[in-house]
Amino acid sequence: MVKFDIIKKSYSYDEYKSLISEYAETMTASGPEQSTERIEATKLNAQRMKRIDKQVELSNEIKEIITNIGQKWTWIILSESWCGDGAQNIPVIAKIAALSANIKLKIIFRDENPEIMDAFLTNGSRSVPKLICINSENKVIVGIWGPRPAMIQQMVKEYKAQYPDNSHAEFVKNLHLWYAKDKGESLQKDFEILFRQWVV
Repeated sequence: MVKFDIIKKSYSYDEYKSLISEYAETMTASGPEQSTERIEATKLNAQRMKRIDKQVELSNEIKEIITNIGQKWTWIILSESWCGDGAQNIPVIAKIAALSANIKLKIIFRDENPEIMDAFLTNGSRSVPKLICINSENKVIVGIWGPRPAMIQQMVKEYKAQYPDNSHAEFVKNLHLWYAKDKGESLQKDFEILFRQWVV
């Protein structure tokens, strides 16, 4: 059984966003590895999150579902400042969580919480972001999501099969183009399905 009480530090979305901006301004990144790649990714992610906050609109379907949820949930998201998928999805998740007083959103850093991360691997990998939905009253895990919307993940799978020799930089460029066109719709569709499964 995962012990979430071992979490030493968690952040609200506003706190997390401010921290990412601070990393970007000081030319650093979260986690022990301070590579040029991760620092540059952090800078881009700070800009992405601000843009997504302004641009993404939630669907009427997701608004109706979330406002009718009577259970109290805690959403814990594992991520890192340099994670592109985190920057694309966490702002949308935060918008959804903000619709209900019954949902408490906590963001934690992957590398500061290896015990929790290792309990929620994706095909053996520490892929982030990862959302864990917990019943706030009985502490039972209700469900998980991540690290990408199902539709985006399918596009990734098809891209890698079609272009196995393309560079990681080229893949990342295409990934963020897909997210830009998608405007958070695939994530919302994932959550529409998951909410119906999680509500008991």
